[in-house]
Amino acid sequence: MRSTFRVLFFLKRDKTKANGHTPIFCRITIDKQEARFGIKKDVDPAIWEVKAGRAVGRTSEVVEINSIIDKTKSALFNVYNELLLSDANVTAEKVKNYFLGGTTNAHNLRITTKFWV
Repeated sequence: MRSTFRVLFFLKRDKTKANGHTPIFCRITIDKQEARFGIKKDVDPAIWEVKAGRAVGRTSEVVEINSIIDKTKSALFNVYNELLLSDANVTAEKVKNYFLGGTTNAHNLRITTKFWV
């Protein structure tokens, strides 16, 4: 059976900080199941492109934010592929936990790898 895997970055606009910046969140979707987490980076909403899911411009801040987004997305795809090889039932929550914590417990087997950028 084929599963769908998507990664989306979005702004959590209801958590705007005092300086006007908004935290960036990541949503992992696998077969209509979602898992979300913050990437611990804030951005000015004026430079955020919603459709692209990334910041727009040429400043050093934009380059840094887009670099973090690219590295996170790449690491999530690596985690997903690694879990597909070792586990037949891959969920969005498993990918998130493996990515953030670096651990997954399966039948008393503990695999530890840190993927966070």
